[in-house]
Amino acid sequence: MEARIQFKTLKGFPAAAEKIETQVFLHAAQEIVTVIESFGKLFAPVISDMNGNINKLNKVYGTDVLKYQYLEDMITLNVNVDDFAANALLWLKRGLQLICTFFENIYNDAKNTEALKQHLQDAYERTLKPYHGFIVQSTIKIIYSWVPTRSQLLGQGDSHDENIAVLTKYLPTMRAQLDRIDALLKTHSLDDARKV
Repeated sequence: MEARIQFKTLKGFPAAAEKIETQVFLHAAQEIVTVIESFGKLFAPVISDMNGNINKLNKVYGTDVLKYQYLEDMITLNVNVDDFAANALLWLKRGLQLICTFFENIYNDAKNTEALKQHLQDAYERTLKPYHGFIVQSTIKIIYSWVPTRSQLLGQGDSHDENIAVLTKYLPTMRAQLDRIDALLKTHSLDDARKV
């Protein structure tokens, strides 16, 4: 069975540096959207939401590419001015945390469980669920019932093992970026906990 995802083809998230380069981060986020597309058509709402937030951040970045070369500057220079970029980054970060946690669950599953619904459900409950009202939560329950199997996503045999090997480096870098963004938003009181 051919793997739907080939993590080796992704550039991934940038390694730790003084600041996060906006374009590099948004490119890595776009790669994750492509990964989610391989889950199937039922995930279209998640894809649409993440693409919308990436497009919003690209729009702000495009207004002044030098001024907003770094994600931190895009946020800090607009504190108490305009929360458009901060809100887009907040929801993009939450979506990325969901996917990162999902793949961490898969990676850490010593039994190599074939059905991944429980891994996605756990990831959702730990990341997005606190910010979703009843209607959105009900929709998500339907979606994660249709998550592909381990073999469908990561392949079998050598293909599976190769994907897992790449995740060994990919996931910690992604998690580090998301933790930095999380800290940035909390530092400026931009981590809005209201439900949608």
